[in-house]
Amino acid sequence: MKSKFHEKGQALILIALAAIGLFAFAALAIDGSRVYSEKRQAQNAADAAALAGALAYSRGNSIADVAQARATSNGYNDIDKNHVTITVDDSPPGVCPAHTVGKEITVTIVSYVDTSLARVVGRNQVTTAVTATARSCGSYTGPPFDGNVIVALAPSGKGYDGTGTPDWTIEGGGIFSNSKDSNAAYCNGATGITAPSITVVGTTDLRCNSVNIPTTTTAAPPYPTYSSFSSLLPRTPACNGTATKSGGQWQPEAGKDGSKIAFNGDMDFAPGLYCVTNSPGPYHGVLTGSEVTFYVMSANFSMTFNGTGNSFNATAPPSGDYKGVLMYLAPQVDANGNLIQTQELDLRGNGNGDITGTIIAPSADVTLFGNSTGKLNTQVIAYHVDSGGTANIHVKYEADDNYQATLPIVLTMLK
Repeated sequence: MKSKFHEKGQALILIALAAIGLFAFAALAIDGSRVYSEKRQAQNAADAAALAGALAYSRGNSIADVAQARATSNGYNDIDKNHVTITVDDSPPGVCPAHTVGKEITVTIVSYVDTSLARVVGRNQVTTAVTATARSCGSYTGPPFDGNVIVALAPSGKGYDGTGTPDWTIEGGGIFSNSKDSNAAYCNGATGITAPSITVVGTTDLRCNSVNIPTTTTAAPPYPTYSSFSSLLPRTPACNGTATKSGGQWQPEAGKDGSKIAFNGDMDFAPGLYCVTNSPGPYHGVLTGSEVTFYVMSANFSMTFNGTGNSFNATAPPSGDYKGVLMYLAPQVDANGNLIQTQELDLRGNGNGDITGTIIAPSADVTLFGNSTGKLNTQVIAYHVDSGGTANIHVKYEADDNYQATLPIVLTMLK
């Protein structure tokens, strides 16, 4: 006799297995799309909450409260189906503009998504997690470089060198040297230095006749590259005009963002913004002006006043984009973003003339000469700062007459 195999039972088993597979694919399609949608919605909510927290910091409000309120408004209230975590950390050094303090606000949302068809294969719930981080760098308005009157930005060597005959008297702010070396601030010989403070990245070597500096700070945080302080400097003008002479005085071209001019001999300037095109070298003449700013375009600018009768006496504008800026020499940077020294400038007034306004010359060796009765109401920002001549140097810095840096709030979405 021949045996007959019955296949009906086997077909039912295959159909059942196929049904389970179909349910699994259906669960993947339906529940998977729900999970994806939830994760996308949670990511948007985390982004919004992190940015809200960053904005709250810039306004002086509670970061955690504002971030949680924004998450709640988007359906994430930290109960039952989701969990919201908000953490606040200090921003790493160097990521925010100089003189500002930053915070990193991280929002993490964990969601619990109940499944429907996936229950057939034993998956009742799916957990998702998303994270968003925003950075808030605070705003700043005030004197650049902490209001130090003498600022030397050279990263090594003698940033400030007070050696010579003149005595230095500095009022209204101190001395800062960005040099990392042991002679970051140096003096020797007959000179004396009086200032409220001195701050250096390295250390000081002050061996001159007298030193009257109540506060000395060493191992200060450096400005390692140009970008670490460039936000403190004024904008670069377009220099799209041409200055003309009228009635014995040079005038800027109306409606232009800087008028080109070449320094040559005795010159008197009307109020305005001038773009200096040449590098005069040894200078014979007197430069005067009221409410003026001189932007120096040349990368290799050099101006040294030789002998008596040659001087620079001027005041900076009291308002506008270049309020308090008397001279601004175009900064020079190498291919690696490092500040380099390619310029030189003598800052010499006459016997009773005044110089009022900030000298911004980050790539220049600036030499200060004293006045007999006039005053230097200035902040000098240079690569190196030293002294010349025999007259004592008296710098009386008054912040309202000098440049004030304005840095806006910066909000950045990191991830």
